[in-house]
Amino acid sequence: MDAVQSAIERLKVTPGIVSCWALPFDDRKPLLRLEGDANHYLALPGIEIVNEGIRDVLQRRHVIMISHSPTLRHPPGPIIVILDGEHVVAEEVWDPKCVEKLSKDKNSLLLGKNLAFNREALLKARGKNLKLVYRGLPFPELEEVPGIRDVVSVTIAVPVHLEFSKKAGWKPDDPDLGTVLIGFNE
Repeated sequence: MDAVQSAIERLKVTPGIVSCWALPFDDRKPLLRLEGDANHYLALPGIEIVNEGIRDVLQRRHVIMISHSPTLRHPPGPIIVILDGEHVVAEEVWDPKCVEKLSKDKNSLLLGKNLAFNREALLKARGKNLKLVYRGLPFPELEEVPGIRDVVSVTIAVPVHLEFSKKAGWKPDDPDLGTVLIGFNE
């Protein structure tokens, strides 16, 4: 069995993954262009949106797109980080114990369920442009598959999700499904 088929077989039995699709190589440039356009369009004044992880994923030999439900385990780290230059102003926090601890910390400000701002860093960033960065993260389920290495995953913008879900033959308008790209080498 080749690496792509091994990866797809492993992903299919991962709780929360609904479907898998091997991204054709010719779709990489259009996907990257659409992601850049979407992030530029979705940005707010003073906050640039950059998907750093997508470049890491698309530089891998193989790319698989997954459709997932909310039951997929949380990522092993923050997907989103807000930066003031090199300084972290905010980041996603998925661990419920950490969220509870931060909710009691006077130097932390929680936005929504899991975006934690550092008040001191936020004050220092006053008047500066911020950057919301999507970072590439490991995908542990594939790291355990023999012959697969350099695994990195990333989420994508909604317009990219809609366009490429259609290409994969999925229902792009299902609000309970998300999309993640996973890249790896052999």
